[in-house]
Amino acid sequence: MRLFYKVYIFLILMLIVILAGAGYISYRREVSLFNEDMKKDALLLGNALSGMVEHTWKVSGPEKALELIRDANTKERSIGIRWVSLDFPAAGMEAPTVPLKEIAPLLQGEPVSLTMKNANRGLWRFTYIPVPTEAGAHRAIELSESFVLLDQYMKNSLFHFILTAAMILLAAGGVLWYHFKKWIHQPLALFTEKSRRIGQGDLAPDLVVMGRDEFAVLGQTLNDMCRDLSASLETVRRENRRRIEALEQLRHSERLATLGRLSAGMAHEIGTPLNVISGRSRMIRSGDLDRDEVVAFSAIIEEQAQRITKIMQGLLDFARRRKPDKTPQDMETIVKQVLDMLAPAASKARAVFKVIRHGDIPKVPMDTIQVQQVLTNIVLNGIQAMEKGGQLEVELDVERKSHPEADVAAKAYLSIRIKDEGKGIPAEHLQHLFDPFFTTKEVGQGTGLGLSIAYGIIEEHGGWIEVDSTPGQGTCFTVFLPF
Repeated sequence: MRLFYKVYIFLILMLIVILAGAGYISYRREVSLFNEDMKKDALLLGNALSGMVEHTWKVSGPEKALELIRDANTKERSIGIRWVSLDFPAAGMEAPTVPLKEIAPLLQGEPVSLTMKNANRGLWRFTYIPVPTEAGAHRAIELSESFVLLDQYMKNSLFHFILTAAMILLAAGGVLWYHFKKWIHQPLALFTEKSRRIGQGDLAPDLVVMGRDEFAVLGQTLNDMCRDLSASLETVRRENRRRIEALEQLRHSERLATLGRLSAGMAHEIGTPLNVISGRSRMIRSGDLDRDEVVAFSAIIEEQAQRITKIMQGLLDFARRRKPDKTPQDMETIVKQVLDMLAPAASKARAVFKVIRHGDIPKVPMDTIQVQQVLTNIVLNGIQAMEKGGQLEVELDVERKSHPEADVAAKAYLSIRIKDEGKGIPAEHLQHLFDPFFTTKEVGQGTGLGLSIAYGIIEEHGGWIEVDSTPGQGTCFTVFLPF
């Protein structure tokens, strides 16, 4: 209801301004009317009294005339009446209250009515009516009336004005609160709740707003938006599933391509134990061996069969398609599995493996097959880069690094540094190394997708790959994985 209070405060301010303006105008009008009424009443009373005083002066003498004025002053409670002389302005009972220069028209026989503020008694109206008496004398009746009644009237009016304004504001606030809650607050509460549910993924078009006003139109628009978002989200999910399936197919194809590159070495690696098994089997079947020799040859056959099983199991695990499954794994074990699988290719290329571990290596949450694919691709590239043979090092360590593509603080990562002694990579090729279909190999020896797929896999694991190469000295790939 904070919006209601803002609207209500604005309404109060507007009403106060309007009522204050109307009150001020009414106050000025009342003062003006009251002042005019006082002036008219004083002139009427003064003129009537002037005629009576003039008549009494002529008929009964000055004493009777002055007695008449005193009687009139006694009877009038709100108006003071005095007999003043304009010929003696210095002081005395008959001197006018207002200075002579302010009432000069009296000397020409014209009545004068004006207001004057008395320092001790407030604002007063003084009215002077000339009264002709003996020749050469200037006499007048002074009528004085205080504005106290006006002040009291205006105070009472102000009180009633404030009371009326307060009642109007309270009544307006009550009516506004009722209609605001019914027509604005309740629809806004519905919109707020619906927006919160949309943010949480609830796209059901179930918002109901009664009426035909703008809120009803907005509610219908939100429902239409939910339908569109739901349809778009389903499309995105469908396309994402297709993309993932295509990506898995691409990665599987790359694994099969890698197996093809290893096939020649594998045929030799499997052929040797098969020859051994075949030869020992024939000798056992000949029956020319004693019991101890049969046992020894059987052990050799079992050892060679296990060797073949290990090689084939490694190849099958590498080539098998399955759903990604990230679980904590020992990286040193995975590295050794990859190197064992690539040992025939390394032997054929006269390459030697060396594994270096610095301290304790923590387990890392990963998909084993995907990470094996990354390491296999990088190690196999290193083997092929060493045309004259050499040493390929795999170094495991823990380093504090900042992710190059994320604005986050440095933290610990597991690093797998793979260094070969090959011919190196030209500097102009380094920036394109992870681009899809980029390759420097001859046609038929590579798809150009291996390193691109490898980088994508490591990115999905929250890491990245760095490359450092010096032509003629070798290349170093460093894989960083969070743990």
